[in-house]
Amino acid sequence: MVVAGGVAMAAGVRFSRDAAAEIGAGSIAALPSEGGVAPWDYWQSNAGAGALRVASGAILAASPYNTQPWLFRLGSNEIQVIADEKRNLGGLDPFRREFYMGLGCAIENACVAAPSQGFNAKVSLLPDGAADGVAATLAFELTPASAHPHQDAIARRHTHRGPYQRDRQIETSILNAFNRQATSPDVKLLLINARDDAGKAFSDLTLEGTRRILDVESLREGRHAGIRASASGTNIDEAAFQKIDKSWLELTQAVTCATAPSFGLIMVRGSRADHRLHIEAGRLWQRIHLEGVQRGLALQPMNHSIEVIDFETQGGGNSSIAARMNLGGVWNGWEPIFGFRVGYADGPAPASGRRPLSAVVIS
Repeated sequence: MVVAGGVAMAAGVRFSRDAAAEIGAGSIAALPSEGGVAPWDYWQSNAGAGALRVASGAILAASPYNTQPWLFRLGSNEIQVIADEKRNLGGLDPFRREFYMGLGCAIENACVAAPSQGFNAKVSLLPDGAADGVAATLAFELTPASAHPHQDAIARRHTHRGPYQRDRQIETSILNAFNRQATSPDVKLLLINARDDAGKAFSDLTLEGTRRILDVESLREGRHAGIRASASGTNIDEAAFQKIDKSWLELTQAVTCATAPSFGLIMVRGSRADHRLHIEAGRLWQRIHLEGVQRGLALQPMNHSIEVIDFETQGGGNSSIAARMNLGGVWNGWEPIFGFRVGYADGPAPASGRRPLSAVVIS
């Protein structure tokens, strides 16, 4: 027997839609209220059942600056993923590209967590045009409980900001596995060897973007807003921000760019303001990160230059960086929406804090 959402299910047996009401959202009367690393412990303890268990995996997803821009409405046979608009990056993210990518990451984690509860999640993006804040509805179809191939990676996926082994190249089989994670016809992956001319150009543009973000007030304030959101209300004064910013620039040059063996760009084809593309790009990033973790790799976002492109083009103008982001190639209507680095690190990355389920599950 397999237990899904508190209901015993015989392996190999499929249930009718009427049975969905019995599976339910788990007990949400007393949601876990501890944040920080506690949500990671909750997930690893296999606590919760049904939609509640799915949500407990979704909140461990990646998000821009760890802003966690999501809320969840749990039902007996679905989850609504809702945009928490106050957790955006302001001028650093004028198209809400990173905001909706974060929501896409949570949606993907939910889809990974669902099969263990006997659910196959059917995703409907922006079902009402996002007018009511609903980024996606995940409708659950009953299926025999099983583990998704990426499920074990949810607990081990953390952003690794430390040095990577620059001289250890990533095997072709792994790069091919990353490419297979792209399933949308309008979202794809471009992998870049850090030692090639394109890799050197990517590093140079990243450093240029970093300096620009720190020099332009609206960009810098957007970054600071993300840091505040991640710090869960902790007071950070101007002197502290100056130290944080100085360290960020130094680490970007000496560690992030200097030690990476490979970079990646997630590319989209379509309007830069299309939130569906943003969500699909976020889902791809989450899949890549989970796949990488399973294969012993470390990954970190590198969006500095793309954030500057968004800032420069929000009014319809041209970007001083965008013209150089083709890295010597011809992209034929595709453009970069998200950058990252990937490689082998000497040790694990720490878990980042999370808002508790009691703060993100709404009625």
